[in-house]
Amino acid sequence: MTEKNKPLLRILNAINKRNPIHYQIPNVGKFIFNKIVPYIFIYRIPASGKKDKMIADLAKTENASIVCKADSFPLEEWIMPIAEHLAQEFGACLLIEVWVAEKPQKHDVMLHIGQKDILPLAQYLERNIRMEALELSVTIEKDLHIPKPDQMPALFGKKYLQNKQILLMGISINDRYHDHEENILPLLMRTFRETLAKSLSRLFFEFLRVYTHLNATAQKLNFQQELTPLMNEIDQALAQESKKFDFLLMVTPLNAHEAWLQFKKDKYWKVPKFLYRPMHVDPDLVKRRLYNLRIEDIYDPTMAYIFRDKRSELDSMITMLADRGKEDFLHGSLQVFGNVSEKLYNSAMAILMMTEPENMSNKSEEWIGPAEFAKMAREEVRFLQQQNAEFNCPIRIREDISGVMVNRGALNISKEYKLTLNRAKALIQHEVGTHVVTYFNGRMQPLNLFSLGVPGYEELQEGLAVLSEYIVGGLNNNRLRIIAARVIAVQHMLLGNSFTECFTLLVDQFGFRPESAFQIVMRVYRGGGLTKDALYLKGIMELIQYLHEGHNVHLLMMGKIRKDYLPIIKDLLQREILIPPAITPRYLFPEYLEKWKEVKTKASIFKLTH
Repeated sequence: MTEKNKPLLRILNAINKRNPIHYQIPNVGKFIFNKIVPYIFIYRIPASGKKDKMIADLAKTENASIVCKADSFPLEEWIMPIAEHLAQEFGACLLIEVWVAEKPQKHDVMLHIGQKDILPLAQYLERNIRMEALELSVTIEKDLHIPKPDQMPALFGKKYLQNKQILLMGISINDRYHDHEENILPLLMRTFRETLAKSLSRLFFEFLRVYTHLNATAQKLNFQQELTPLMNEIDQALAQESKKFDFLLMVTPLNAHEAWLQFKKDKYWKVPKFLYRPMHVDPDLVKRRLYNLRIEDIYDPTMAYIFRDKRSELDSMITMLADRGKEDFLHGSLQVFGNVSEKLYNSAMAILMMTEPENMSNKSEEWIGPAEFAKMAREEVRFLQQQNAEFNCPIRIREDISGVMVNRGALNISKEYKLTLNRAKALIQHEVGTHVVTYFNGRMQPLNLFSLGVPGYEELQEGLAVLSEYIVGGLNNNRLRIIAARVIAVQHMLLGNSFTECFTLLVDQFGFRPESAFQIVMRVYRGGGLTKDALYLKGIMELIQYLHEGHNVHLLMMGKIRKDYLPIIKDLLQREILIPPAITPRYLFPEYLEKWKEVKTKASIFKLTH
């Protein structure tokens, strides 16, 4: 073995032992195997010496990659024994070579194949690229020879590959993420990099599953499993900024009970004046810190997406708080919490029309106050602690809130709060069984984001919380009517109706008692107009459909997540970045299995009424 071939021998030995290896040739290139896997991402820098940043960054997202200068390193002499060795170890080897198209090409991404066996993989990759980014065009080009960049030697001959179980796909890129003066267009470059990274990740998993003798799910070979220091740094920073203000507390009136008494005294015609907690953060400083975070330096597309999504939400929320009491607050609410669709509004109207107006509970039914409710909550916490002794939930009776609310794992109860015992049992599952449990399960994850809440988590969270009330037998028609009335109130608020007009509508047209109507309207009009309350009905309707389709409800307990994050959750679980839920709430215990089957069978919010 000559001195020249010793590094190659080291790489082959590492493959035998399945040991990660990094080998760098100064000023020429580097071989990176974070894991020994049967696929390699290859980028040969053209003889001009001009490295494409997008492709070089894309290489950093892969577990196995080779980046080298085409004119300074004979890659074809090295890749042959390495690919053969991987094919012998795993049953097959896949090579993906990526380059910038030298000649103008019609499509953004062109997949080049010269072997029939690789066509299904190329079609799979093409579908994934289309799914990830509709704005990128992609096509498959069948070449007569093994694909290679222009002006570079082929890595293999076609005859050689026929019996070696080695597959090679070329990907040529139309680099329109550069302008005519060769300046980078960063957003377009990010779209290319993240689309290709996600799509290649799925491609490699499919290759493992179909072409090798490995169990792809068990091997978890195609993923990076570690959070990098930069990811941890950004996660901590986002959590720190998020904890500097509690959005719901900041938009909840301090004087809700006093405002109700005054509104009642004024014969329901004078708009009440709500008082709020003082703003103790400077929005400009928060935004400066948020946008100083180097999210663009994260090469993992899933993690970069999660962090950018959270940063955008925090930006919108802090803007809303700065606009509290102004018209722009409502515009921000629409951006964060969304609008009321025609379908949702019609569903809310149907619930109100098909159910009787609320009635006072039977006088013989037991009513409890805040102290008794707090006692029940503590009993539920002790019950859940049997699964994990670290589970905890501070419980506070407060003067400065209305009703009941959970913030950062703590249960806050208004000192004026009263409810029936049956309602209390259901509300315990709503607040502790759902909001507190998902906070704790999120806190057990390595990312703070899953306890604080991914952007838009409220819809799924509130839907699950309301459904938990039904599972334990506490979702009556009165409660459903309140949830439906919140949608109606949000819609009328958006149409420009005043607080008193909306209040009168709920009382006169839908038969709500004045105090109940006040609570509904106050929640919707607080801060200048908060559309969040429409999410309760929307959330439970979408969750019922989710269950009817046969999906797993236990996955929803991972933390404070939203439905379209579920593929991301599964991805991170596969990569062992996330762990399964630490706590299972009471309503997911076997004794309620029949109730869950009932929900799946009924498959409609209207069939939950009685």
